[in-house]
Amino acid sequence: MGSQVTIKDIAEIAGVSFATVSRSLNNSPLVAYKTRERINRIAGDLGFEFNAGARSMITSQVGTVAIVLPENYHMVSVNVYHGMLLNSLRKTLEEADLDLIITHQTYQEDRGNNIIRLVSRNKVDGFLILIEHLKKESIEYLNLHGVPSVFLHYPPDEATKNQEVIFTDHREGGRQVASHFLQKGRRNPLLLAKTQEHLEFRLREKGFCEVMDDAGVRVERLYSDSTFESAKEALSGLGDGIGRYDSLFGCNDLMALGAMRALEDRGVAIPGDIAVAGYDDSELARYSNPGLTSVHQPRDELAHLSCQRLIHQIQKKRNGEELPRTRISIAPHLSPREST
Repeated sequence: MGSQVTIKDIAEIAGVSFATVSRSLNNSPLVAYKTRERINRIAGDLGFEFNAGARSMITSQVGTVAIVLPENYHMVSVNVYHGMLLNSLRKTLEEADLDLIITHQTYQEDRGNNIIRLVSRNKVDGFLILIEHLKKESIEYLNLHGVPSVFLHYPPDEATKNQEVIFTDHREGGRQVASHFLQKGRRNPLLLAKTQEHLEFRLREKGFCEVMDDAGVRVERLYSDSTFESAKEALSGLGDGIGRYDSLFGCNDLMALGAMRALEDRGVAIPGDIAVAGYDDSELARYSNPGLTSVHQPRDELAHLSCQRLIHQIQKKRNGEELPRTRISIAPHLSPREST
């Protein structure tokens, strides 16, 4: 078979996936020694000469997916949730026998575009994009070269209208918090909203206010950054005015927890005097005292479906078929705890 041999031939003979063949030819410790030996023996018998660039040209598949994280991933307010979602994505990709590269959109060394860099060097088969705003040049490059990609978590906007987007229904999450407060007889709510304009936060606020408006309840807003200290400071600034409210919805867990600290400092009982709920259902919510009621984002479902859709795109591209583009919304659910 000589130079006509491809990884597909080896994978079919060995009865394993493309990624397993790739790892074996790279002597990856992720593949059992006996499996690596068998695959390398098959490759040798077929006269296959391996290198990553040649494999990419022959099969258009390198067995690697890139996850693009926000530039500010290092901030606690960002990685509290994104870190949990990243763990779910890693687990799902490993189960699919795919390697992953974790990167940012901007290459720190020369401020170049990492997405363009990885594609032009045949480093990845596709992208899982976990950032709110992708540069126009990145989206145009992905479209021009037909690169498999799935945008996840963030709700679709004008820039991603023609992309595959799988996201949490944040509006529904806000509605669930409002309904929970009303069921508890709480009709004097304070919405602790995010200062900066972000669509996911605005949708949480919108859902919350819609339900309260339908019930004839007026919602007051207090603004802060999405950090513990900023929320604590904002609520402390209300002084005795906090007594007007019997419930508080923080648009993420850190904001809700910062508010709880300010309330505790003033001797306000939770949930006796005021019920508090957050959003994300992070580990922090589970271990706070009292435990924080929070909207659970469907991390595992997002990860599983996003990886499934990306793999489907990769297969379609390999077969020369048109890449599918879908838009899928997944509903969150409320995790009630002692704070309400």
